[in-house]
Amino acid sequence: MKMKKKHGFTLVEIMVVIGIVGLLASMATYGLRTAYKKALIRQSEGELQMIATAALQMAWDTSWWPNKALRTQPGSTEIWDISFASAGLGANDGSYVDWKGPYFKGNTTDPWGNPYFFDPDYVINGVNQVVVGSFGPNGVGRNVYDSDDIYVLLDD
Repeated sequence: MKMKKKHGFTLVEIMVVIGIVGLLASMATYGLRTAYKKALIRQSEGELQMIATAALQMAWDTSWWPNKALRTQPGSTEIWDISFASAGLGANDGSYVDWKGPYFKGNTTDPWGNPYFFDPDYVINGVNQVVVGSFGPNGVGRNVYDSDDIYVLLDD
């Protein structure tokens, strides 16, 4: 009796290959997801740098911050959406003398769909700072400071 020589792979070999391919795919997915999250944060940081420059330019031109407080006395009133004409960055509602804008024509919402904000008393290490910011990936904000907030100091 002669044994026929079989060609092909066993079920165990196929299962091992599928397992390895699945592991590699999950590692690649995790890496892509992490890179995507970091890219959104970098995008937000870049947009905030431009908004910060615009807010400072407006403050130098008009002597007023977007919350209509004097540049030298930023007050405590936040602007939760900088796209409004009352903020003065994209348009003037008529209350900013010597306004030479628009100062910012870019995106006024962060990559997670929340509006960028101006906060003259944002607490950083126990000290009030003037910032423009984003509530970050979790979107929690309005005087709730957490570790995923993204902000740029407006150093005058």
